[in-house]
Amino acid sequence: MSDFIWNPDNIITAVEEFKTLVSTFENGVEQRRKKRTRQDKSWRLTFKNRTQAEKNQILAFFQSKYGQYSSFTWTNPEDSTEYTVRFNSDKLSVTRNAYNIYSIEIEFKEVL
Repeated sequence: MSDFIWNPDNIITAVEEFKTLVSTFENGVEQRRKKRTRQDKSWRLTFKNRTQAEKNQILAFFQSKYGQYSSFTWTNPEDSTEYTVRFNSDKLSVTRNAYNIYSIEIEFKEVL
């Protein structure tokens, strides 16, 4: 079972990124090489209209990981795959929509 157990309303963005090193020589010729064989993955999640209790649980989890300091496991609901991830920032955005109703945006980055 994953460490992060809350299901988002949706995944706004899923990004896959390769790292390529490009060296340009004086004559204009470029040399390209892979920095690593596997791409980086990241996800931006939204949690809308959550109760204060659920907001506090997510916030406590974020605090227990010291933001992006510690990694944890998360199961992507779109492909049912468990990933080892970390928060992509030391900031957590929480919006109060109404009395005891909150929205939260979180970004995860896969740890390789």
